[in-house]
Amino acid sequence: MKQITLILFALLIGSTAFSQASKIELTTVAFNVRYNSSEDGVNIWENRKEWLTHSLRFIKADIIGAQEVTYKQLTDMAQLLPSYNYIGVGRDGENNGEFSPIFYNKIRLEVLKSETFWLSTTPNQVGSKGWDAALPPRVVTWALFKDKISGQTFYHFNTHFDHRGENARIESAKLLSKKINTIANSKPVFVTGDLNSSPESETIKTLLDNELKDPYLTLDKDAVYGPAYTFNGWNAGGRNANHRIDYVMYKGAVEPISLHILDAQRGDLYISDHFPLIFKAIISL
Repeated sequence: MKQITLILFALLIGSTAFSQASKIELTTVAFNVRYNSSEDGVNIWENRKEWLTHSLRFIKADIIGAQEVTYKQLTDMAQLLPSYNYIGVGRDGENNGEFSPIFYNKIRLEVLKSETFWLSTTPNQVGSKGWDAALPPRVVTWALFKDKISGQTFYHFNTHFDHRGENARIESAKLLSKKINTIANSKPVFVTGDLNSSPESETIKTLLDNELKDPYLTLDKDAVYGPAYTFNGWNAGGRNANHRIDYVMYKGAVEPISLHILDAQRGDLYISDHFPLIFKAIISL
């Protein structure tokens, strides 16, 4: 009887350990870092880059989906984030144009596959501009990641939608949703991006209708902290929920823990003209 009890106890411990091993906690950041414009006064890139990368190291982000990153900023961030690698190409191809890169903790995570596609009717054509988009091409960078300890895998998609073309944003949301369904299938998915769309817009509705979830809406109010907006425009006065245009979304076996919109401002100095979002979640497989 005693031997049976010991066997049952061992099985229970083993089952609990397996259950714990099948879950991993991930910290994902969405961050429009603002391109390095010489016209930003006190907020020029040189005044922000140390602060910005220090914040990411302190947060201990596992994944960082960044937007508006020029090649100069990309190399600066790579140098100042030595524990991270990145994937992604410029929207004009190779190192040309702004990037929407994904930085990842190279000690913890491994890239199994990654690609970039363009937000247009010809997504595989480098530099293609879609619909009524105002600016040069917009891109989506995605990767299949593997957690080196648990072996668990998940997908991350990072993007930046057009700031003027309403139809371009809606069609981009449709294309992104279609690509996620095709590429990721039933795997856990994270999406980060400056979507240039308020929470009530048709663009966001399109994404939510395609089974993506916004933790700002799904989490209990005590698990969400920070201002109601993400875009500050170097002046946070008068900003409201219509200026929540940056997002972290998720799909699949993902359990949200918390969402923090980091209102990083020091007098006249801002970390960026967008505040970053810090999303903690558990992946269960």
